[in-house]
Amino acid sequence: MSNLVWRVITALVALPLLFWSIWLPTPWLFVAIVVLATLLGLVEYFHLAEKLGFVPFVVIGICGVLGVHGLFYLRAIEFLPALLGLLLGAAMVQGVLTERDFKKSLPSHAATLHGVVYVGVLCGFLIGLKRLEPTELGSRFLTFFFVVIMAGDITAYFVGRAFGRHKLAPLVSPGKTIEGAIGNVLGSLAAAAVVHYWFFPALPLAHAIPLAIVMNIIGQMGDLYESLLKRGAGAKDAAAVLPGHGGLLDRLDSLLFNAPVLYYYAQYGLPPS
Repeated sequence: MSNLVWRVITALVALPLLFWSIWLPTPWLFVAIVVLATLLGLVEYFHLAEKLGFVPFVVIGICGVLGVHGLFYLRAIEFLPALLGLLLGAAMVQGVLTERDFKKSLPSHAATLHGVVYVGVLCGFLIGLKRLEPTELGSRFLTFFFVVIMAGDITAYFVGRAFGRHKLAPLVSPGKTIEGAIGNVLGSLAAAAVVHYWFFPALPLAHAIPLAIVMNIIGQMGDLYESLLKRGAGAKDAAAVLPGHGGLLDRLDSLLFNAPVLYYYAQYGLPPS
């Protein structure tokens, strides 16, 4: 079957489960999905690092992600710097006790901590959004989050295939075009307006539109950043977990840097009702 067919089949299976978990009053299913996706994404990231000859500390990285997500679940992210300091200390101890190839010491430590922050901390903000009070507010923001980003991605795919002529970043991602990037922005803008009028009037349209633009640009940059990491490791996809989509990291790339943006907007930017 073609790549497009696999994309559609995967979406038809995964998206209903995702949005059901978002709107469940209890957070457990959504948190479990985020934790599982993050751990798989982290392992994929470590595999990319290993392709370059680095030796990331996998157990420390996994424990770090679980600890980070625990802080977000408990609404205690003020302890995040202390946890990252503990992870650095744990990596230091493991490196001193086990490292034999000293030339790999610095990149291995850097890959471990970068993986925890890049995948673990940024995904943790999704749990933070789900844990907003009241519960329905978190569900509305998460729906806005995924609909805006996915609408942009879908529009970019079809606009790029139909009209794409000018390369956006040929050295990093040869398949992406300027026309597709413009379609991406327009798709996100349309989705933001639909979400506002359909079920989230508390998010002013004057906020939803700029948020969609910022999220879209950040999402496209996040996509290119992950492509940069893959090209550096000589990999086309981070993995082959999702038929038609590649790995979990390939699906998370446009989400990661946007999660804290929407989280802090929800905390400090949303006008009081």
